[in-house]
Amino acid sequence: MTHKKTAVIGDPIDHSLSPKIHNHWIESEKINVDPYHKINVKKENFIRDVDRLIEEGYYGLNVTVPLKEDAYKYCNNTSDVARALKAVNTLIINKDGVYGDNTDPIGFEKSIANRELNNKLCLVLGAGGSARAVVYALTQMKCEIGIYNRTKKNAESLCSDLGVEATILTEKTISKFIGSSHLVVNTTSLGQQEDEENKLIDFNNLNSSTHVYDLIYNPSKTTFLRHAEKNGCTVQNGLEMLIHQAAQSFNVWHNIMPKIDEELMNVLGIN
Repeated sequence: MTHKKTAVIGDPIDHSLSPKIHNHWIESEKINVDPYHKINVKKENFIRDVDRLIEEGYYGLNVTVPLKEDAYKYCNNTSDVARALKAVNTLIINKDGVYGDNTDPIGFEKSIANRELNNKLCLVLGAGGSARAVVYALTQMKCEIGIYNRTKKNAESLCSDLGVEATILTEKTISKFIGSSHLVVNTTSLGQQEDEENKLIDFNNLNSSTHVYDLIYNPSKTTFLRHAEKNGCTVQNGLEMLIHQAAQSFNVWHNIMPKIDEELMNVLGIN
């Protein structure tokens, strides 16, 4: 009998921390399944490669950039969240075919669960796939949302696609909004390179009580977060979101909600 197989697919995939996270949980929960792998899948080969993986006995796949929209189209059925986002990050293969879910919004929500954001102003930078997940989560949390994206049209279509109301900000209106924001979330990849500056906002307009969140977790402190820290803000990278969305996927596949504890942080070399 073949063991159940799970993996993460994406391109690039080398830097993914998902195998460390999932394999730690597989071991600590003593589940009798194969180790979790990372597999490079190029966008143009998505259908062919996923068909093959399913034939090879994979019954659970995490999906990362740039394949989440392809995964959505591939599914026979999806969750409400995946349908709203038109993107899937978790595939479940069963006798009824392929079911798609998206655990990014709940991952984000749980990563900032200790913050009281009800009716508070929250600024989201960017309008790509990650921004959609964040805006979806903030809407569930009853926040007042502002979105700033260099291409205004993309921010507008994000709102109409999700059916959410948000203030679409311009370079002129963003500085006033920043001053009263309780939370600023960077969903763009700006600042991922060590010396790359993220000039989307003027950090001098930030209130020191603002919590600043960058979805990038490698490097663990982007220039964006370093600037925010200099201004006295509390900062957070995307690692907790990654861990929480992974826990939701793990639960969907194995029917066990894994522990997020110090042991896991040690495995990830964070402490």
